[in-house]
Amino acid sequence: MGAATETDLSPLGPFQTEWASMRVYRHNVLVEGSAAATGAVLLLLVPLLREPIVWGTTDTLQLPTGRAGSLILRDVAALSSVDQMRLLAWIDGDGSQTQVLSTSTHRLFAAVACGLFEDALYYRLNVVLLRLEPTEPVRVV
Repeated sequence: MGAATETDLSPLGPFQTEWASMRVYRHNVLVEGSAAATGAVLLLLVPLLREPIVWGTTDTLQLPTGRAGSLILRDVAALSSVDQMRLLAWIDGDGSQTQVLSTSTHRLFAAVACGLFEDALYYRLNVVLLRLEPTEPVRVV
């Protein structure tokens, strides 16, 4: 834990209020922005996350079992509707004590408005929102 206080958080300057809350309460965090920007923020956040840290992928969603810690999911907008429902059920059940840090290159609220992303899951992931610019537009097919 000592290393966490030494981490340089200056790149997160615009988000100091949200960041202070996250460090104390370990809220779920949604980071929206370009892949490069969200990747850089992930690297800043990792030393401050609760152990064990599990890196998940959205192409083959594997949810952690056992002790609570942190789950990092990149590009949650790419989750299928079935995996969105699996993730939501896990967050509400076995994963209720696990902090979820997710990223998206799209604005998920727009995807929710278009019916492309489960609204209940969006609200579980979006306890703290760090919006970095730019994000890709939501494409309705």
